[in-house]
Amino acid sequence: MVTVRIYLNLVQAQLAKSLLDDYGIFCALWHENAHLYGRAPFAMPVRLCVDEDQAEQAIHILAGDLERLAQIEKDEGASPAGITAGGLRDRTPWELLAIAFYFLLPAICVLQIRYPVVVGASAGARYVITRLTVAHFFGWLAIAFAALLIVTYFYMRQARHTDCNALA
Repeated sequence: MVTVRIYLNLVQAQLAKSLLDDYGIFCALWHENAHLYGRAPFAMPVRLCVDEDQAEQAIHILAGDLERLAQIEKDEGASPAGITAGGLRDRTPWELLAIAFYFLLPAICVLQIRYPVVVGASAGARYVITRLTVAHFFGWLAIAFAALLIVTYFYMRQARHTDCNALA
């Protein structure tokens, strides 16, 4: 990735990233957290970075030179955003797996809690057992949701590969 612009203001950097996202150019903001927590824009400015093959297009978009951008796309015979000569760009929805992990790990930990050994049938013991039963129920719901996210990930991944084969 190549740095296209450097910003001292986080809001301007996020607006520029949003503009490039609208044109289908993959970009990332580096060092944006330095502004949120450290308040040190001069020590570490926010960098807007794009892929090397899209750097020239990003520069023209940010400069507002859309005529030159159209000329570049015409000269290169560029395909629509997100599609390259080899097929679809690698846009695997890995975020679904990350979210599934954040549901799955606590759910497994909650399900490891065992029911207490009840000596007497007091109201406090019934209250603890009820709370644990509800916690286990929500744990199973979280596991089911994580499984749904994992299945959705593989479905979307398979659909992307099917689209790539259709383009070839």
